[in-house]
Amino acid sequence: MLARLDDLPGVARCRVESSGRHLALDVAAGADPAGVARDAVAALGGRARALGAEEARAQLDARPRGDPWLSAAEVMALSYVEGRILAVRVSATAGREAGLDADSRDRLAEAVRVEVFAAVERVHAEGGRPSSAWFYDAWPEVAARVLARARAFAPADRMAELRAGLQRAVAR
Repeated sequence: MLARLDDLPGVARCRVESSGRHLALDVAAGADPAGVARDAVAALGGRARALGAEEARAQLDARPRGDPWLSAAEVMALSYVEGRILAVRVSATAGREAGLDADSRDRLAEAVRVEVFAAVERVHAEGGRPSSAWFYDAWPEVAARVLARARAFAPADRMAELRAGLQRAVAR
């Protein structure tokens, strides 16, 4: 989505903060800021609104102190960070619910990381999605792939509990 916004007439550069909820558009010299904002909102399918000056300033105030605002080229790094965090959280919860030992939970975390990375790489290669909600729809397939990997290290009598824990781990 960021790459598409970068290509809009009048956009010099587009960045997104790490939650993906707020975009910052640098308007090219000579371009009409209101027109650029209208075009960006339209490109986002009407799911966005331009912030007023005070709200925009409040969003950007922490940037000089390290709040990351990422370009299209940098967004993949954020997806990897999110994937690693998700892998740790999911494996801890689902692994504990399934009664897995620490070594198996570590192996489960790696299985989740591998499959989440594969899913986000596919989505990025396809040009992204307008919302991160796609992941909830993709999760059952990702979880099934994780479960297939887990057969190599999780006790067979714990697979049903692991399947249920994985399904609950990423739910709307």
